[in-house]
Amino acid sequence: MEKQSSHEPGRRWPFRRSSRPRPVRSIALLPTLITLGNGVCGVVAIFRIGMGLAENEPKRFYAAAWLILAAMIFDALDGFVARLTKTASNFGAQLDSLCDLISFGVAPGFLVFAVSRQVLQLSDAWERPVQVVCVLFAMCALVRLARFTVETTPDESSHREFAGLPSPAAAGVVASAALPSAAFHKLAPAWAEGITAALPGLALAAGLLMVSRIRYSHVINRLLRGRRPFVTLVEVALVAALAVIVREFAFFVAFFGYAASGPFLWMKRRLFPKPSPVPASPGRPDRS
Repeated sequence: MEKQSSHEPGRRWPFRRSSRPRPVRSIALLPTLITLGNGVCGVVAIFRIGMGLAENEPKRFYAAAWLILAAMIFDALDGFVARLTKTASNFGAQLDSLCDLISFGVAPGFLVFAVSRQVLQLSDAWERPVQVVCVLFAMCALVRLARFTVETTPDESSHREFAGLPSPAAAGVVASAALPSAAFHKLAPAWAEGITAALPGLALAAGLLMVSRIRYSHVINRLLRGRRPFVTLVEVALVAALAVIVREFAFFVAFFGYAASGPFLWMKRRLFPKPSPVPASPGRPDRS
């Protein structure tokens, strides 16, 4: 007896329609252009680093560091514009992750290698460990971005906190540590040289924080959402004035402080947990 087919004639298999990729027929132009600006900054930063290595010109590395910081402006704007115009999409999220990998993963890792090779002039014994740190930083950024793309939804509630150090902040730590500051070199040359010498260690710590589950707040969304007291405007003005006076050092303090805030608050919650509220006894009215 011939075995009867398990599906009815003319009936399509349930998985055929879902397995077929849906073509992207339209995109949100403005958020896409802003996202591509992020990628352009990352690619040009890699060009500058390569030219600096070929020409033995460390000034190219400083230009690359500024380009990485400029990419953060585009990265901060594209998601905000997409949610503001209600054009957030899966295509935009995937494109943003790819551009972030270039600007905040590959470019900072390459920058650490270039600065360690030519500015710090590390010995041959340290060159291989530094290469491992640079590759590890880029791979941690890749894992961090893939996890963020899978776990994050376009709604605003998913953009209030981050699980792990955001890749732009990790790249900011690396880029700002590679920037020279003439004013800071005059005030504290030992500190300035020490920050640059600690660049491989900072890259390693930032990479590990990216793939961790330590919670970080979304500073821009928390700062711009809702009304704030007048003192907040004064604080922002003071931070802006500090950034103008000692630009490079101010950037490093800001990014390093944000990166360190996650482990600090994590330790604080573990050592000093908040007492849980005592529920009211049944039958006894709550007099609070």
